[in-house]
Amino acid sequence: METRGRIPTHVIGLDENMQGGIPKGHICLVAGASGSMKSSLTFSMLYNDVLHGDSSGIYVTLEQGKDSLRSHMAGMGMNVDDPRVRNRIAIIDLADLRVQLDEQGMSGRVDWMGQLIKQLANYRQSIGFETLIFDSLGAFFTLTKMENPRDEIFRLFEAVRRLQLTSFFICEMTGDDHKQFGDHGVEDYLSDGVIHLVMDRKEDQITRKLGVVKMRHTQHMLGYKSFTWLSEKQRFKIGE
Repeated sequence: METRGRIPTHVIGLDENMQGGIPKGHICLVAGASGSMKSSLTFSMLYNDVLHGDSSGIYVTLEQGKDSLRSHMAGMGMNVDDPRVRNRIAIIDLADLRVQLDEQGMSGRVDWMGQLIKQLANYRQSIGFETLIFDSLGAFFTLTKMENPRDEIFRLFEAVRRLQLTSFFICEMTGDDHKQFGDHGVEDYLSDGVIHLVMDRKEDQITRKLGVVKMRHTQHMLGYKSFTWLSEKQRFKIGE
């Protein structure tokens, strides 16, 4: 097995069941239904890695505005204005730009994929970040007409690989189909890892669960375990 560094998830109980974390340079999908805490989970990974290590990263959001995201995470105890993380976490808000272009009738004429790849390369060179969170793939795919979704997704993933980023792409899942982790059915095939978040409903009770469906170069836990947010530790924890 190839020896490589790893980025801890900082989810209590998960890293020790995944050889210490996610291999650096991996492209991972974080998939689940609305309300399964995909954004919260990925942001907590970045926040804690920056807080307790020497890494840096950017969070690209297309659906939730920058101020809303900051407020949401601060409410969970993750304050991006904390001097310990302030200069090492950048939140890039593409939602406002999308609205402006829609109002101007220009969104259909923009090569969003090309612009995104260019911006990521610029950020990589100027900021030097190591981790990318992209929220979400589904929102991004609504911005551009893709005659061949597989080719476009491959184009994006390969650009991220060339930039040597460890990346987390959030994918919204609808319905009860747990076999397809992306809108086009190729995202999980092209990625290195898939983390699946589910919500089990029994009568009036909802239990959130996490499963590592796929993680290349890693011996990881099988099956799904309950996961909860520990506000006093600012971390998630998986159950037994």
